[in-house]
Amino acid sequence: MLTEAEILALSLAADQPQTFELTQSFWRHRYQVDPTGWLVNFERAGLLQIAVVPELSLQQQTVTKLKILLRAHDLKISGRKAVLIARLQTELPAAELAAHFPQQFYQLTSAGAELVAQNHYVRWIHDHYVAGIVDFTAAKRAKLPKDLDLVATLTWLLDAAQAQIDSDWPQYYYIEHLRFQFAWQNQRVGTALNALLDCIRLKLAGLPQTEKKTVTSLDLATTAYKVEPFYSYMLQRIMQDYSLEVTDVMAAFVQRCELLQVPYQLFSDQEMQQLLQWTLTGQNKLIQQCYQHKQKQLREVSA
Repeated sequence: MLTEAEILALSLAADQPQTFELTQSFWRHRYQVDPTGWLVNFERAGLLQIAVVPELSLQQQTVTKLKILLRAHDLKISGRKAVLIARLQTELPAAELAAHFPQQFYQLTSAGAELVAQNHYVRWIHDHYVAGIVDFTAAKRAKLPKDLDLVATLTWLLDAAQAQIDSDWPQYYYIEHLRFQFAWQNQRVGTALNALLDCIRLKLAGLPQTEKKTVTSLDLATTAYKVEPFYSYMLQRIMQDYSLEVTDVMAAFVQRCELLQVPYQLFSDQEMQQLLQWTLTGQNKLIQQCYQHKQKQLREVSA
């Protein structure tokens, strides 16, 4: 039985030119393994083979390289990549194409393809790696099922990491940011929106930061306790792409405020909701006034 690192190597080798080697730094730095000789071992085990695959040869070339060859034969260089490939295959003999581009590639055997398919989570964890949260050790600790799809796999690992948190709000915030990132990448807009709103709530509560909160730290130009420009941009994009109104986002934020209970809030729920609404409607002067009022409150408390 192969280890997860070996299954990953098998997956990465598929459809690579015969010159491909497992020399990437992550083998030693992330996985603490030495993959020297693995590709040969996979061939001997009947999991990997070298085959002549002309169609892969052209598909894996950059458009620039394809155009260089076309230009060298006084052929047209206009069109998309698929058009350039078809033109080369039509106008140039196969032997000449083989002289310019590699023809031999690593291919999974049926046994190798089955092994990779049965352990698809290995590649997903590698591609979305986050130390301690999305890695093989975390997957083992969380008893990750192997039959989940990509989104369910990432959700399982994030939920498991969140369950381990004991009042570590910076870590909670980090996981919610990852949840937004993964959901957005996989077009799960509802999950992405909720995670984004949770991040905003935690920011305005003053929980993700480790520095001591002071009157001077509430200067709007530099403070970390605000709706970050990135979050504002992403909310505007979600609203535009999915035909949402400010009222829709605000209704979702009110719900998230009710669901995500926090031990401490720099801004009250009402203040948070007002700040978000002003952010979405571009009322920067009112936002500035709110922060100045909060500074005044803190001065009076500390006086």
